[in-house]
Amino acid sequence: MKRLGFTAIIVLAAVGIIMIACSEQKPSAEKAKVENLATTPEDIKKEAKDLARTTLAYTEEQKALYRKKIQDKMAQYSRNLMELEAKLVRMNEQAKAELAAAMEDLNRKKAEMGVTILEIQEASGEAYDDLKEGMDRAIDEMDKAYDQAMSRFDK
Repeated sequence: MKRLGFTAIIVLAAVGIIMIACSEQKPSAEKAKVENLATTPEDIKKEAKDLARTTLAYTEEQKALYRKKIQDKMAQYSRNLMELEAKLVRMNEQAKAELAAAMEDLNRKKAEMGVTILEIQEASGEAYDDLKEGMDRAIDEMDKAYDQAMSRFDK
């Protein structure tokens, strides 16, 4: 029985020492974690610069895609106008006059879109958004005008 009591005291003492040793190590480990999580003003500046670069790159990529879309549309309009000119040759005088007027209107709209394209390339921020919105409306109008011309003279 004495031996059991002595063994129990030694086990309890060992457990106590281990608990004390472990409890002293935890704060330093937790402190290291907290120090690693601390964000410095330099970290924030770096992240802000990275975010700004990423945003700018994305915006430039979107602008480039939009410019490509507009260039494709302009090329399509040129082909469409050439197609209308070919039809013009085969028409009577009244139809020629009407088609010539429609083509003049389409060419004027196309020229206006060309000016807007140059403005879009130079614009940024809200101005870009406004110009893009206007260009989208101009594209819709141009498509409708061409479709109307084709339907009137495609007989």
